[in-house]
Amino acid sequence: MSYFKHYPTTKYAGYDILDLTRRVKLENIVGSGALDYMTYTVAEGEKPEDVAFYYYDDPSLAWLVLLSNDIVDAFTEWPKSEANLQRHIQTKYASQAGATGQRVTDWTKNETITSNIIHYQSQFDENIRINRASFVAYGNSWTHPIDKMVVGEEYTINEIGDVAISTWQAITGAQNIFEGQTFIAQQSGENVLFSDTTSVTGSSATNPAREFYPVRAYDYEFNLNEERRDIQLINKGYVPTILDQLETILKDG
Repeated sequence: MSYFKHYPTTKYAGYDILDLTRRVKLENIVGSGALDYMTYTVAEGEKPEDVAFYYYDDPSLAWLVLLSNDIVDAFTEWPKSEANLQRHIQTKYASQAGATGQRVTDWTKNETITSNIIHYQSQFDENIRINRASFVAYGNSWTHPIDKMVVGEEYTINEIGDVAISTWQAITGAQNIFEGQTFIAQQSGENVLFSDTTSVTGSSATNPAREFYPVRAYDYEFNLNEERRDIQLINKGYVPTILDQLETILKDG
């Protein structure tokens, strides 16, 4: 059965064409419980038809694979093979790199430049991303409360404020305390010196690199492609019902 076979037609520029705006949402046909879908990881080079044949024993159900993942354009939204990913990167970033071919790929990976950085990613929350300008501003202005220090991490003192030298020495373990000094948060026995019980009034420290790391063009495209490999497939037991109801919905609108 063809997915497009039951689409109604509409007039456009004097021609009868398929009314593809009549898009069907699967949740109207099946439920949304854990047993209604299964997670599938698309292998290197696999196409929607391959997945449909593997799971549904019918390559013509490739449309169901796409529809269940809300994929409209399989050319751009389906995970690319390694070769296609390279071609995509080299085409997309050629202008920015001022180069062609492999030199574009090399530019997207270059760790000595900042022009290829897409965004900065929080290492603690994958949903938090900031752009280059925000990162620079953030790094120049962010103050880190003493009670939020992490043992083993490196920090730089912004200002000593109203704090006795002996207090700073107890916290940093240093002999001489001054603004601009870099130190590593320490631990004494089982007690973290930078803890909720430590109160250092009027002082702050910075460590902008601790939370955010740069995501360059190559890693951005690669990670995006990898994320697309994990798809959802409708439980094959629903297929007969889907086909019957789909035909009715498309015909009746």
